[in-house]
Amino acid sequence: MTPRTLLAITALVLPAMGLPAAPEEPSPPVLGFALGARVSAAFPMGSVLSDPGNGSLLIDELIAVSIPLQIDVGMTVHRRWFVGAYAQYAWSVLQIGECKVGQSCSMTGLRLGLQATYAFRDHGGPWAGLGTGWEWMFTSYTSPSFTTKLDVAGWEYANFQAGWDVEVSPGWMVGPWVSGSVGEFSRASLKRDGQTTDTSIPNRAVHGWFQIGVKGSFSL
Repeated sequence: MTPRTLLAITALVLPAMGLPAAPEEPSPPVLGFALGARVSAAFPMGSVLSDPGNGSLLIDELIAVSIPLQIDVGMTVHRRWFVGAYAQYAWSVLQIGECKVGQSCSMTGLRLGLQATYAFRDHGGPWAGLGTGWEWMFTSYTSPSFTTKLDVAGWEYANFQAGWDVEVSPGWMVGPWVSGSVGEFSRASLKRDGQTTDTSIPNRAVHGWFQIGVKGSFSL
């Protein structure tokens, strides 16, 4: 067999045999587990209640800023959807003059609810979400002569979220986020002189929070 014949046979046989197929990357799981944590600064808007006689009790007249910490737990769907629950606890800085000399004052908040977010790209990028849940605000004023605690609670109709994730390693994301919420306080509990009074708030008012902070998350 001449070299020319051998080359012709090789040219015919190799295409028929084909090249070995490249190994396919395993497809990501449809469902996964996700855990996140957030820290932010929250600024109040709106009122605790509306009083026709004395005017509305504005939240920003009580609170200058709050520092919330939030935990997110849930499932990812096709890596881009996150569906789960959130729990947020916040410590508030009162406005100057709200706590009188000789008093001990504190104001904290708790939010629990469900949320869903969508990532517009794989491996980081913009995302947006929506949540809803229940909100509490706890206030305490103590002096040598009295102790008063007022807790209010109500439905947070919606909180709108958006942010940008940066993938720092496989499965780990970190980035900025913002949110705005709308809700109403509908229940109040007053504790003073050893007595507790629970009541509904007759003159409800809309309030909300604007938050800006940093979020970190891990998903499998």
